[in-house]
Amino acid sequence: MNGVEKIINKIKSDAQSQAENNIKAAQEKADAIIKAAKEEAAEKYNGIIEKTKSEIAGKRKRLISMAELEARKIKLKAKQDLIREVFSLAHKKLITLPPEEYGKILSDMIIGLNPEGNEEIIVSEEDRKKLGDSFIKMVNAKLKENGKKGELKYSDICRETEGGFILKSGDIEINCSFSSILRMEYNKIEAEVIKVLFHDLP
Repeated sequence: MNGVEKIINKIKSDAQSQAENNIKAAQEKADAIIKAAKEEAAEKYNGIIEKTKSEIAGKRKRLISMAELEARKIKLKAKQDLIREVFSLAHKKLITLPPEEYGKILSDMIIGLNPEGNEEIIVSEEDRKKLGDSFIKMVNAKLKENGKKGELKYSDICRETEGGFILKSGDIEINCSFSSILRMEYNKIEAEVIKVLFHDLP
C-alpha cells in the first residue's frame, strides 16, 4: 500500500469513526429529548389528573353541601307547615268550644288583666250571641269578688276578633283576640310545640 492509499484509508477511517461518533451523539441527544418529553408529558398528565381529581372532589363536595342544604330547607319547611297547622287547629278548637267552656276561658283572661271593672269588651257578633248576657254577669261577679267595680259591659260595636275579645277603656284598647295572642306568643309557643312534635327527630 503506497502513501496515497494510506492517507485515503486514514481519511475514510477517520470519516467513518467521526460519522459513528456523530450518529451516537445524535442518538444520545434524541434519546435525551425523548426522555425529557416523556417526563414532561407524564408530569403534565399527572398534573391534569390531580387537577381533575381536585375539581371532581370540589364539585362533589359542593353538590353534597347543596343537597344537605336543600334537605334542611325541606325539613324546616315541613316542620314550619306542621307547626302552623297545629296553631291553626288550636285556634279553631278554641273558637268552637261550647259556650260555657268558652266563656270561662274569656272570663279568666279578663280577670287576669286586673281591670278596674268598668271597661267595655268588644267581641264578634257571633260571640256576643254565643256568650249572652249571662257571661257579663259572671265576669262582673268575679270582679266584685276581687274588689273591683263589677260594671263591665259589652261595647255597642262588634268586631271580628277571630275569637277572644278586646278590652276597651276610653280610647285605650287591649287586644286579647286569640289570633293576636297566638301571633305575639308564637315564638315562645313554637319552641314548646317543637319539643312535643319533634323531640325524637334530628
